[in-house]
Amino acid sequence: MTLETGRRDDAPVADSIMHAFLHNQADVGDLVAAAVGGRHTRVPGLALADTGGPVVYTNQAILFRPVLTADDPLLAEVDRFFAGSPSAMLLSAWPTPDLSVRGWQLIGHPMFVVRAPGPHEAGPPDGPSIVPAHTADQLALAERVVIDGYPLPEAAGLPRHGLFGVDLLGGPIRIRVSFVDGEPAGVASGHVGHGVDNLCLAATLPAARHRGAWKSLVWARVDDAPELPAVAFTSDDSRPGFIRLGFLPITRFTLWLVPGAG
Repeated sequence: MTLETGRRDDAPVADSIMHAFLHNQADVGDLVAAAVGGRHTRVPGLALADTGGPVVYTNQAILFRPVLTADDPLLAEVDRFFAGSPSAMLLSAWPTPDLSVRGWQLIGHPMFVVRAPGPHEAGPPDGPSIVPAHTADQLALAERVVIDGYPLPEAAGLPRHGLFGVDLLGGPIRIRVSFVDGEPAGVASGHVGHGVDNLCLAATLPAARHRGAWKSLVWARVDDAPELPAVAFTSDDSRPGFIRLGFLPITRFTLWLVPGAG
């Protein structure tokens, strides 16, 4: 009898919330890449998505199992896939060996946070308003807020919908813009799948920070599937905000920059 570890290539997606998140996030990568004419594929133990653009966070390799050595064959798959592409990001839910020997660069160790299903506080009646991106113009506005708010200066020269392709409209990734005093303040996206509600992107314009835009976007996405756990991986800057809203810090992920073709 083979004991389940949750780390085999054939591990059930629902083995753990973390494993479900990895598959959800891989689907996000596929959808974002496909919407701008990019590439995506899966091999056992690994998901790969490449928009072809300059934003490293939208060119993702996601491991479904740990890698224990710097010469693991999955890492060679990553190098092959991104060989003719701009830089990419490898996401591992587990500690990795030192991959700088491959010419890769450590980005950091964001925290994976989880909130159990359940009610939450209501926002103030005069708080930020939330507008889903249902049209090409609304999607273009969301794209601009992400570029300016994150910020993503490397994306500033992209054509309209070079980051958020119009094929995302009406799809499973829900993109919203928050407004404070009638002005765009923040943007966030969420994706429900594999039994978790993935809060997969958020950015707030500098002038709108600490005015409720980020918090309102968290609750809007939680409400997409209040019966499911809400999950995210977050920087240490945003982590305190998630903790205040009832998210629990679970584990730190590992992110590596994969150079690609430059």
